[in-house]
Amino acid sequence: MTTGVLMYCFDTPDTQYHRMANRSMALVQKNLGLPVTVVTDVSTLDNWTHKPNVDFVTIEAEKTNTKLGRPWYNVERHQSYDHSPYDVTMVLDADYFCLSDKLLKYTNTHYDFLVHKSSHDVSGVDGMNNQRASVIDMVWATVLIFKKTPKVRAVFDTVELIKKHYQHFCDLYRVTYRNFRNDFAFAIALNQIYGFGDYGVIPDSIPAVLSHVDICSLTDR
Repeated sequence: MTTGVLMYCFDTPDTQYHRMANRSMALVQKNLGLPVTVVTDVSTLDNWTHKPNVDFVTIEAEKTNTKLGRPWYNVERHQSYDHSPYDVTMVLDADYFCLSDKLLKYTNTHYDFLVHKSSHDVSGVDGMNNQRASVIDMVWATVLIFKKTPKVRAVFDTVELIKKHYQHFCDLYRVTYRNFRNDFAFAIALNQIYGFGDYGVIPDSIPAVLSHVDICSLTDR
């Protein structure tokens, strides 16, 4: 059985996500020891002057979505089931940094799908205030761990359906955030497939840096 990391990375006019992905992939290889597959587009791939030792899949990214009024190309995650070459897949944001090996233990459980339901502001200001911006608990699609089973296939197919009819599902679930967001799309899909029951939750909190915070430096660990 193969286990690996899948990462989506698309540069925008004002953010070079491939540079963050380089750091993220280096930490994955150092702390998790897993192979990495990166889904990107041709223009982003051309921006890598020194390509890392990973597998690349190139697609034509959808570039209509925004976040906080700025271009944000991150709406292909519903294709993870098809893009992943692994039996057990860990999907990571390109700007998620694995500073330990703790995620490894979640790749070997009886759950077919795992996701975080909580996060915290590392600055201590506690600005993570959108957890109840709908009638169901939000999940954080920053990290997804899944096995290729029919039920998980249904989850990703449902996310694709939700993406196509996002405003309808926002009305149905009273989601106040109207730009497409993977976190809400997966929360709705999990509710559709599992009901209010027992999908797997990663039992810790994602440390997050909010958008208004300036990061002055990042040292290796």
